[in-house]
Amino acid sequence: MKHNRIPQSRLARGALTALLAFPVALSACGKAADKPEKEVLRIPFGDEQSFQHTYGNYFAVKFPDVEVEIIPTSGLFGPGKNYYEEYEKLIREQKPDLVITYSTEQYRQWANEGLLLDLEPFVRKSKFELDGFTPAAIAQLRENDEGKLYGLAPELTSSALYFNKDLFDKYGVPYPTNKMSWDDTMRLARRFPVDPDPEKRIYGIHKKYSTPFDFVYDIANTEGADFISPDGKRMTLESDLWNKAFRQVLDGFKSGNLYYYYKDGKRVNYGPEETKQMDLFSSGKAAMMISGTEQMFRMKQWGEAALNWDVVTVPVDPANPEYTRYFNVAPIYAIAANAEHAETAWKVVRYFNGEEAAKVSQKTSDVLSTRTAFAKTKDGRSLEPFYMLKAKKQDQGSYTVMPPTFYQTFESLVIREIDEAVKGRKTIEEAVRSIQTDGQAALDKAWAEEAAKGK
Repeated sequence: MKHNRIPQSRLARGALTALLAFPVALSACGKAADKPEKEVLRIPFGDEQSFQHTYGNYFAVKFPDVEVEIIPTSGLFGPGKNYYEEYEKLIREQKPDLVITYSTEQYRQWANEGLLLDLEPFVRKSKFELDGFTPAAIAQLRENDEGKLYGLAPELTSSALYFNKDLFDKYGVPYPTNKMSWDDTMRLARRFPVDPDPEKRIYGIHKKYSTPFDFVYDIANTEGADFISPDGKRMTLESDLWNKAFRQVLDGFKSGNLYYYYKDGKRVNYGPEETKQMDLFSSGKAAMMISGTEQMFRMKQWGEAALNWDVVTVPVDPANPEYTRYFNVAPIYAIAANAEHAETAWKVVRYFNGEEAAKVSQKTSDVLSTRTAFAKTKDGRSLEPFYMLKAKKQDQGSYTVMPPTFYQTFESLVIREIDEAVKGRKTIEEAVRSIQTDGQAALDKAWAEEAAKGK
């Protein structure tokens, strides 16, 4: 396969020239030294253009003696192709040096299959301090069969429960606290009165940009429930945990305490106006919501920076109160086990996970850093709730084991049955039974279609 070499951009070359101007002037007075041989770094990435856009200037300035060869991955997608299997084949056959993934599941699989190098020897040799990272991030990176550190991640995503202090004070509702259960959270939400006028109504808790089933799934999955069995063959909605989650959400929709935004079973398409309208928390119409740090950016963007709000941790499973499914590190930088230029790859891993890169990132984006020095405050507010919980180890969930054609059918079915229950045409129990029964029939059909394709 022909590989694409990444040229230095004109802007980066200018910056690099300025940085090196003085030493070059001195060397001009002496004997010209032999031009050093460039180090090579082979990296799987979408294509040359996307890599240049994301990393080109960094490499030109920080690694001027490194020649990057891109192994294109855009061709790994397509009909009849399994992206993860194709990527593994690429690593085995193309022998890249540096690999970058945004999927902790993919990273864990690569580690368990021996496709990555243990970074501990590199860490010790270069005296790279791991103590500067939040323990939860390192713990997630060690979640593999050997418990070893096969990658490093400079950023993480995490969510918190935002709450409007003024609304809680107005209605005499006690503030939420860290590590509440969903039962406790929904109990607080129900304490806000439902105004007969929807325009004046305050909703107890709001899930923006999601479906009603997403809300139900979040509650049930916090305690470990999934709607499809691990082998992908059976619907598993017939349980007390699922029935409780459906009742908590659908009762809220029916009473008006939770905002129901699927009208007559029709999907909501989010354009710019709908996106702003659906952020009920920013407009002071919802007492609580779950979101990441992007919510802080949205409130500033929409002129709601003066809102009197605070954050606590997301609801947790009472049986495992230290863990959450909302915590995830990415991107993960790792070195392929068959790398020919492992030392060069480590230089890049070390830089992008170091303090200098973290400082740049914190000034230019709203991401959360995995480094503890940058994990304290943002705009004067404590970020502790975003870091307080550890990542819950996730097995392959329903969304990853289902046949590719199943979800669209399932989503339409769920929307229909939830709407039937909210409108009172079915009881909640009847709607859940229909989702279970009709969902199983649709799942069986989807698997039969997959088998037919295989033949």
